[in-house]
Amino acid sequence: MNLAGPAFRTCACALAATLALSACSTMPRERPEPPPLASVWQDAPAGAAMPVTDWWHEFNDPALDALVADALVRGPSVELAVLRLREARAVSQTTVTRYLPELTATGQGQYTRLVDGQSATLTQREQMSGSYGVQVGWEVPLFARLEAAVRGARANTSSAVADVRAAQVALAADVARAYVDLRAAQQSRVAIARSIETADELARILAISAEAGLTAEADAADARRLAESTRARLPGLVIETRRAENVLAALRGVAPGTEDEAVRASLAETAPVPHPQLASAPAAPADLVRLRPDVARAEAQALLGASNLANARADLLPQLNLSGSVTTTEAIIGDPLGVGATIASATPVISIPLFDWGRRFAAIRQRDAQFEQLLLQYRQTVVEAVGEASNALVALDQGRLRLDSAQIAETAAETTARGSRAAYEAGIQSLTDRLRSEQQLIDASLTRIDAEAQLARAAISTYRAFGGGPALETEAR
Repeated sequence: MNLAGPAFRTCACALAATLALSACSTMPRERPEPPPLASVWQDAPAGAAMPVTDWWHEFNDPALDALVADALVRGPSVELAVLRLREARAVSQTTVTRYLPELTATGQGQYTRLVDGQSATLTQREQMSGSYGVQVGWEVPLFARLEAAVRGARANTSSAVADVRAAQVALAADVARAYVDLRAAQQSRVAIARSIETADELARILAISAEAGLTAEADAADARRLAESTRARLPGLVIETRRAENVLAALRGVAPGTEDEAVRASLAETAPVPHPQLASAPAAPADLVRLRPDVARAEAQALLGASNLANARADLLPQLNLSGSVTTTEAIIGDPLGVGATIASATPVISIPLFDWGRRFAAIRQRDAQFEQLLLQYRQTVVEAVGEASNALVALDQGRLRLDSAQIAETAAETTARGSRAAYEAGIQSLTDRLRSEQQLIDASLTRIDAEAQLARAAISTYRAFGGGPALETEAR
């Protein structure tokens, strides 16, 4: 065989042209880019960066740790996100493999029976043959169609991965917030119960004094109003406690009322409101881009839009499909014609769009507009993420100041109450004045409990704003 012949040169030129066309990319040059961001947070405290992953351990509450761990294993929202990730991976694999050659095995048989009744002797002849082989089909990915498919598949999978992480972040934050609401309601119920006892005692004393003519009836009535107003706050706290318990159950995929006895006992036991001692921001604004799941998803969606635009552009260009087959025929009975032969064939098909360019150009304009929207949405997502994180840092900083003031006020109220008790025991202060000082101490405790809950919620919002969540374990799941 003369390798320098015309046939070989033609094949070589065709192969070179195919490789050249395969290298021509239709991917857009634009990429999702964040807008200019500040170098530091305006309201961030100074110090070392606080952890973003497994942040709930900073609350130093074993019950909270157990609830979050249970929710991340059994939570329906995370399970659904993981299943969608599996679906996205399967779709991505299907998208890429469409440009790989397809090989199909074939087999068939043919049976004939000839009966000759024209002669004096009836004769019969039987023939049977079988053929088998393979068929090959391949759409050659010209104009970087394979590149667009691979990038789109990766973007689709990355978007699903970001959804899983977003579900984990949201679930951990929701469990922690419900737990803080539960503990705050329990602590408030204890303080309100003490306040009711004090208010009832004060109202009883003033009622006796009013009957004796030592106190005005209006003062006694006002004391009773204060006692009943305090008692009216108790049902709301009972409702809040039950609501938080039901939320914790639902987030973990447990029907309310069917909790394990150990979990029910742990939640029923009154415990302090957990709040971490935070001293710094997790990251600079520029680092937020790689921490937030919604930003990662917006970036993946933009890259997927770029892949769709590239596919629409490639639809304007020629397509090359190669098909071929190899078939062997064997005799089984008799000696049919054509047996013992092996036939090989190859057919290249080039298709070029001619009269539907209007539809194809319209598809390109549609994909281009969608791609521009996704780029804009990515930038807007970054801006909103920075704004949310900044608001969370402000709330965190002010929450710390609020708690400091509430603790100082409670300490002062405790000092006043101790002095009032000593004065009452010494006989230089009335029981009414002593009860009023006790009521002031209870009010200061309620304010401190509310400040602790506010700081804890602000910390949870800060971790959530910075994409705080557990490490992805989708493969194990």
